[in-house]
Amino acid sequence: MLDNDRIFTGFGPMIIRRITPSGTQSEVCSTAPLHPAGVSISFNGDLLVTLCSCNVSKISSDSYGEVHQIEKSGVVQRRYTHTEDHRSKLFVNPLKVAQNVNKDLCVVDIIDNEFRSRLVVLSESSKLRFIYKGQQSFSKKFTSNDVACDDRGRILVTDYYNHAVHVLLEDGHFLQYLLTEQSPLSYPRSLGLHGDTLWVGCDKGVVRVYKYGEQ
Repeated sequence: MLDNDRIFTGFGPMIIRRITPSGTQSEVCSTAPLHPAGVSISFNGDLLVTLCSCNVSKISSDSYGEVHQIEKSGVVQRRYTHTEDHRSKLFVNPLKVAQNVNKDLCVVDIIDNEFRSRLVVLSESSKLRFIYKGQQSFSKKFTSNDVACDDRGRILVTDYYNHAVHVLLEDGHFLQYLLTEQSPLSYPRSLGLHGDTLWVGCDKGVVRVYKYGEQ
């Protein structure tokens, strides 16, 4: 956070906790009855938290998830649950969230217990922008674990089993594979992007660091 505190989620205990630079821990808020999964920081300094009703292995037709915008004091400012017309659930099991420069929310959503995924992108007012389900050029299922956005509005999303990072334009059009197995990249799980530095966390404790520039 801007004050150099760290925020982390407790999936089982259903809480969000804060840790100061000196190591002091405190509870930000409870998220019961939902389990918090991913957390990021919005442009105004609030927390963006993905929450789900169950573990991925127990996903069913009744599973649902939400994204909450939470003040650092623990007060929930906004809940993203349904589409703008309130007719459909936005998420099944949301895992990670990132906010784009146009303030859209980009959410990795796990849709079944085989970890098939989609990227759900919606506006601040809950208007569904688009849903991305990967590319047919790959033979393996699209399974994503993380998403990041650059300062030009492009969206980076991992593709675990296909060993790739996809790049989308802010309107959802596929642009390119930023990284692939030939890079080489192996089972990407997490992304971190700051300026021109891109971190990709992979299996077996490997973190690859790349220079991210004009593409």
